[in-house]
Amino acid sequence: MMQNFGEPSITLAMIIEKGFIPAGSSVYASSEKKIVGVLNTDGSITIELHGKSLNFPYPSGAARAIEKRSLNGWLYWKIKEGENYRDLDYYRNKYMEIEKKE
Repeated sequence: MMQNFGEPSITLAMIIEKGFIPAGSSVYASSEKKIVGVLNTDGSITIELHGKSLNFPYPSGAARAIEKRSLNGWLYWKIKEGENYRDLDYYRNKYMEIEKKE
């Protein structure tokens, strides 16, 4: 099977749909935990930046808007669990483990 490199193989929408992360969860920027986004049902991230509400379809785009450079959004954005912060890649890996078993 050929992979289309224009689209990610696993999306945040897939992870939300499977219940690994609830829609509406807060996501925190790695560089500055003061910047908080909201994870939407469709897997997009909405952030407030420079007084505007901006919506990004992919985590890397939201990270790039903040940092002004190319970044891996799966590692940049964190979700707080108790006292710990887990990057989105943690949830993507959990999703992949479950998918392999099914």
